[in-house]
Amino acid sequence: MNSENVETRREELYSGIEELFKDHEGKHHLVLRPLIFVNAKDQADPEIEVLKKTITELTFDHPCWGERMPNACVPLELEIAELVAEGKQIMSLVEVKELNAISEVSVLSPEQLTDFLHYQHSLGKIVYFDTPQLRDNVIISPLLMVEVMRSFITDVEFWPKEDKTRKTFKKMSENGMIQKVDLYQIWEQEEFCQILPFKEYIFDMLIHLDIVSEQRRYDTKTGSRLPIEHFFVPCMLTQRNDTDFLTQECTPERTVSLAFVFKGTIIPPALPNRLICACLSMWTLKQYRGRKLMFSGFVGLSFDKEHDIVVCVEGNKILLHLVHKRSKGLIIPDIATSVRDCLFVTLERISEFYQSSIHCKASSKLPFHTEYSCSKLNCFISENKMASDTEECICEHGENIKNSWSIWNKKREQKQCDANCPGLSEDALSQIPSDKELLRLSVNCETRMLHDLALHLGMEEMVWNDMEYNYPGNAQLVKFFTLMHLKENDEIRFTELDNGLREMEITPHKLCVVRRIKQVKSSIPDDILDCIPSDEILDRLAPLIGKIVFQLGIELGLSVEDLESIKEKCDRDLTAQNKEVLFTWRKDRTVKPTIRVLEQAFVNIGKGARCLKEVVKDVDPNTLKAVEIVTESENENRIIQDIQTSQILDHMMTNLVISVDDRRRIEQHAGQDDQNKALLDIVIKRREPTYGVFVDGLDAYGYKDLANDLKFDSQEMSQSAALVPAENEEELPQGYHWYSTWEHSRSSNIKEVMSVDDGEKIESGKTTQEKNRTLITLLLRINEQGYIEFLTALRKDSAYADLADEIEYTAVTTRDMSTLHTCYK
Repeated sequence: MNSENVETRREELYSGIEELFKDHEGKHHLVLRPLIFVNAKDQADPEIEVLKKTITELTFDHPCWGERMPNACVPLELEIAELVAEGKQIMSLVEVKELNAISEVSVLSPEQLTDFLHYQHSLGKIVYFDTPQLRDNVIISPLLMVEVMRSFITDVEFWPKEDKTRKTFKKMSENGMIQKVDLYQIWEQEEFCQILPFKEYIFDMLIHLDIVSEQRRYDTKTGSRLPIEHFFVPCMLTQRNDTDFLTQECTPERTVSLAFVFKGTIIPPALPNRLICACLSMWTLKQYRGRKLMFSGFVGLSFDKEHDIVVCVEGNKILLHLVHKRSKGLIIPDIATSVRDCLFVTLERISEFYQSSIHCKASSKLPFHTEYSCSKLNCFISENKMASDTEECICEHGENIKNSWSIWNKKREQKQCDANCPGLSEDALSQIPSDKELLRLSVNCETRMLHDLALHLGMEEMVWNDMEYNYPGNAQLVKFFTLMHLKENDEIRFTELDNGLREMEITPHKLCVVRRIKQVKSSIPDDILDCIPSDEILDRLAPLIGKIVFQLGIELGLSVEDLESIKEKCDRDLTAQNKEVLFTWRKDRTVKPTIRVLEQAFVNIGKGARCLKEVVKDVDPNTLKAVEIVTESENENRIIQDIQTSQILDHMMTNLVISVDDRRRIEQHAGQDDQNKALLDIVIKRREPTYGVFVDGLDAYGYKDLANDLKFDSQEMSQSAALVPAENEEELPQGYHWYSTWEHSRSSNIKEVMSVDDGEKIESGKTTQEKNRTLITLLLRINEQGYIEFLTALRKDSAYADLADEIEYTAVTTRDMSTLHTCYK
């Protein structure tokens, strides 16, 4: 390219860049001239000299250039530079202090040392953050952070070939999520081994710099952080939303919207990413036409089976859409208010974090404000203009946006409609009520009023009498099935119910109860509420529910057909019916079936959550997390379909977490899948230490990937931790593992202690391993004399003398007895 073309192209590019940044609030920070073209193939290219000159001038213009540095700082700086030259990259703060203390020239005071570290950091010579998680270490070679970034933020071309690590990269590129254990595994590669000794510190650094974002969520009551399991890598998720969910589902007829509007023209990407992480930990990620709705700056979530949440970034706005399955007129204001409050508090906490990270004095004024949309979703008015109770807020379409504002700002504990409540909208009135809405209506209406309304709408008196006959003494079910009869036989919509009430001179605001839920004042900790209940919790809860099984089932989203089937299946056994309802509800993962959802259902039907509180009061949240991971659909299928149980069972018997009877019940199933299901039931029911031993067994016998997926950060407990002897208890010698040791040995003459029938059972095994396994199972059932004879027979073969000693002298601690006792509960 000749010089004339270069100059032409240079001006074209300059004009384009200037146009791109003309309205950017950070334009004055950009150095746009000169534009330098360097020919990388020509060492003598004159543009290189221009580049050197420009860099030098910018250096001289730096605010710190020419500042005098105290002579006392020079020795320590030189000492650190020498360590860097030797290959050292990180020092602990203690090491830095020791290096300073032994200086032969000058020693900095504690205050001077702190100033030195901050100053060196500002120059880019070191990396040091004076925050609780990071202040104990100093990165003296900032190039280390380049290696850290390169380790996991890289193109597919540079992904490692090793299957497990490559799988981590693939998952991260698809959903932007990573677990801490997976990142540590990446750093176990030889080229990144220098990172591994400081992995916890480096991980905290990545979070502090927003390179990795926590799925951070806060308790809205206390402001305290809630447990973290997964982490979001924003820069690895670059795909924008290319689905038609916004156009097809977030329609004006079904959606209400608001916007959190920030100062400036754009929002730093880390901020909405943190908000999305918080959303992912609070609600279930939604799937739409087979795709998960999580993209760069966009996430779709399911609040319940009727309400969806969408959070997306547009310029300097974070938009929040709440979408109803049928009509926005049926959106429950309590849900809208709850969602708004959760996101507002989370954004508030994130903003406080950023202020603290840049040493900015906390301000009472937030960097964002809230604006509410009109029904067409394209006009927004600031909430500051809605302060007056009397003035209307009219948008350009002539609509009063206060109507939308009221949905997002429902007053707590409000049981009656406001004086200006318009009732159900026309679109809502045209909808057929859902079963759950009819249940809420029936609970909030008097029996006589519903009787008169049903007759007014055309139902025969005889049908009502039949209802009372079928459900004697249960007025709630009579009312509910009366409304269900009108829905199924007369296909009534809310319009017919509204007209009927008006004609009977009863306020149509009776129908507004379908848009209200009762407030829960929970005393159950959040880390319990957000977990899926275990089998044990549901088993213990079922007998406490009583006769409200039908109402509970409807409130939890089961259909009338499902409930009728359960009733027929369980005959008149109320406990069995309740248990079946609870387990059926938990199987549906469209919305995460948490204890919080269960608590709200109890309150909605008037039962109260005291029974649930009693059941979960001593539950360990770590145990619930373990059960949740095991029963996650994909992991559960992998366990059932992929593993061979024999060696896993050997391992679990060796560690006393299952008994001979457990094994017999598992192996009585003909198919491997059924055996795996039976084992999984035991693991879920027994919890720790059974869960930990099971996962370690998977890891030891060829299922490392599955074992890694079942491990979780919130419970750093492995087999060794679960079985470590308590203080003052004797540790178990090697003989403790005699079951697995012998089961893998060759067959011998010890079968002489068995009967003929037992001998035939043993010989029926196809392999030596199967024969020995049968033998050991039989030995566990013999009396003490038989056990002595077994050891005697074992010692007749010199090859097994040491094994006999190990078995005989195995120490059994009280902890072992306690662990084994759980097998027989």
